Amino acid sequence: MRAMTVSELRSLIAHEDSPCVSIYMPTHRGGSPENRAQFAGHVRRARELLSDGHKNGDVEKLIEPIAALDTQQFWEQQLDGLAILRSRSTLAHYYLPLAFEPLVVAAPSFHVRPLLRFLQSNQRYFLLNLSQGRVSLLKGSAMGLGPVDLSGMPRSLTDAIGVEHRERVIGSHSSGSKGNSPIYHGQGKDDGVRDEELLRFFRLVDRALWDVLRDETAPLIVATTERLHPMYSSVSRYPHLMRDGLRGNFSNAKLEDLHAKAWPIVEANRAERESDVLERYGNSISRAKALDDASSIARFAVQGRVRELLVERDAHMWGTMDSGTGAITLHEGQRGAHDDDVIDDVAEAVILRGGEVYSFERSKMPTRSPVAAVLRW
Repeated sequence: MRAMTVSELRSLIAHEDSPCVSIYMPTHRGGSPENRAQFAGHVRRARELLSDGHKNGDVEKLIEPIAALDTQQFWEQQLDGLAILRSRSTLAHYYLPLAFEPLVVAAPSFHVRPLLRFLQSNQRYFLLNLSQGRVSLLKGSAMGLGPVDLSGMPRSLTDAIGVEHRERVIGSHSSGSKGNSPIYHGQGKDDGVRDEELLRFFRLVDRALWDVLRDETAPLIVATTERLHPMYSSVSRYPHLMRDGLRGNFSNAKLEDLHAKAWPIVEANRAERESDVLERYGNSISRAKALDDASSIARFAVQGRVRELLVERDAHMWGTMDSGTGAITLHEGQRGAHDDDVIDDVAEAVILRGGEVYSFERSKMPTRSPVAAVLRW
């Protein structure tokens, strides 16, 4: 199983090896006979879609690796939702803490829009646990927090600056009966020296984070002291750094305790961002920088003009979209492996060109159309 990340999503969107089969289904944790029966039905549906225009032998080569996933161990690892993506050169599956509506798509490209709900910043976040003696990056969702391995990130101030340099600039002496509690003191303007070293340390941390987070849109929460938080914020390049963060010393905090403190901040951020994009859409209509016509949005998407795309969560518009011009042709239903969900194609075009996609329930959409957009120009 591969990890679902923004980079992984971009790779799937850029994948060109038609036909592509995409299967989504809700699952029970630990698996169930119901899951296996539904999976078998999805495999049959994929065969039916592929049989329109493809030889039986080619269809079976595509389907056999999917069917082979049906093992006891495979089902025992399930969470709330399963996504399977298959082409002639790729087989990827994801266990996710998010239930999907059952869906099977066979099309020239992968159908990835259901994954956006997982990848949207309202579902995921990062937490940087930062102190002079310890640094760690954690990735979280509604389910909790887990570590992210960053081999290039300094693990402490001493690690970043070097013991020899620090002793030469600041000097130290030990206190306590065993002489094992170092107390650093400066020579002259010690506070200025410390601040200079801390800023250097934070720049190295930011550099390591940037390599991982440059394509992310999830909020980053920094857990550190009142004094260090504004210092790190001043050097951070990550545009989705949360202003408030967690204040205190969390060097020895448990993951579940950190998540319990961070999750309310993530939820508040989600609500704020959703309100902002809805308000921006409303304010942009009078300036002709917002629209809800699918044909126009598709053309603007391939031109890189769409800043934010708003889509109705479970809506579909079956047909085709020209990847070069954005011209779309719509059908009443899915017509075999030559059709795709045009909403999905538009979302992919927006993501590849640096825009953002927001998924809303029908009741929250600002228009009757299943798609709306805020334009860059």
